[in-house]
Amino acid sequence: MNKKKGTTLIEVVIVLSIISILSGISITNCYGIYNSTLNSFNVDICNNSILHIINDSKQYCKGKNKTGYLVFDSRSITFHCGLTVKSYEMPKEFKLESINTSSGKQLIYIDNLGNTSDACTITYKDRKGKNHFITLRVGTNYVQIK
Repeated sequence: MNKKKGTTLIEVVIVLSIISILSGISITNCYGIYNSTLNSFNVDICNNSILHIINDSKQYCKGKNKTGYLVFDSRSITFHCGLTVKSYEMPKEFKLESINTSSGKQLIYIDNLGNTSDACTITYKDRKGKNHFITLRVGTNYVQIK
């Protein structure tokens, strides 16, 4: 009996099928990790940008000896001091949920000394639907990310 060494077509198809299944699972896991990392990165940028526009607005009012206010809507934060001075657009798929102020308005007033008139909590949702909170305190001008 002569036996030929080599692989049959069925063996090659089975090996290729196993490799395809494993690579498909691996790519799916990598995509999930990528989305999670991208969301976390955008949350950090969003937190820093909100803090930045609040602190810049306070500095502007103090430096120009003028009053101003920040307006919040579902997609952006805009600083007004006579004219629109600065605006921040939320990342794609992020949404400002609420600004809890004692006045109930979606505004934060800033006096000519750079102080805010009202404490508040800014709430926004990331693309995964998780809530994030930024607290603004009066008197100490302290802003905290939770």
